[in-house]
Amino acid sequence: MRVPAIVIATLFTLSTTVASQASGEGWTPKQQGKERSDINTYVRTVSDTPIKQFRGVVEIQQSMVAALSVIDDISLCQQWIYNCQEANYHMTDDGERLLWMKFDGVWPASDRDVVMKSVFLQDEPGGAVTVQSTGRPDDAPQQSGYVRIPMLDNSFLVEPLEEGWIRVTFTTHMDPGGLVPAWVANIVATDAPIRTLEGLKRMMETSPYRDYSTSAPPKELVEKHNLRFPTGDS
Repeated sequence: MRVPAIVIATLFTLSTTVASQASGEGWTPKQQGKERSDINTYVRTVSDTPIKQFRGVVEIQQSMVAALSVIDDISLCQQWIYNCQEANYHMTDDGERLLWMKFDGVWPASDRDVVMKSVFLQDEPGGAVTVQSTGRPDDAPQQSGYVRIPMLDNSFLVEPLEEGWIRVTFTTHMDPGGLVPAWVANIVATDAPIRTLEGLKRMMETSPYRDYSTSAPPKELVEKHNLRFPTGDS
């Protein structure tokens, strides 16, 4: 069956728009998909460190609430986040709740753990939501058998698009700590956005997440993060 020229042109425009937005911020494309729902990845250098920053972008025909609900449910982390062993909440002495995650090391690196503060940010009702995570390495006790990740700066940007699509942009930059050569850290970080976004897409297609919508979002998610979705899925 022949694909209409206008469909091909539309898909090409969408893919080049995403690529141009990333490259305009100094990002170099690493992997570019052929279909709208394929994952595109980018890399850019960061001053004062040999470890590069990586980004993955994917468009999905699903609700924003499905993506945000998966990201918020830490019991799922090991099912979709790259190399995640487990995730738990850690309460600091002053009552602040942090996220504590453990990861399988990639040979020759040892297992890692990271302590972070994650916040959900939304500027306007029904608008994009950023889940920003910042490392807090000194706010939990060291664990035997794990190397503490000393620096982490992660974000998931979930944006509403037309006709029931969303765009998820996962940006990550971290120092793995320990005696890990920069080239090894960069190879691992190259895989992380792809594997993590693949996992997120997979989890969004499972129940109950695939049934969530912005017109009827889970009350717990909305109240927990002060999110607002008054305009429905469009």
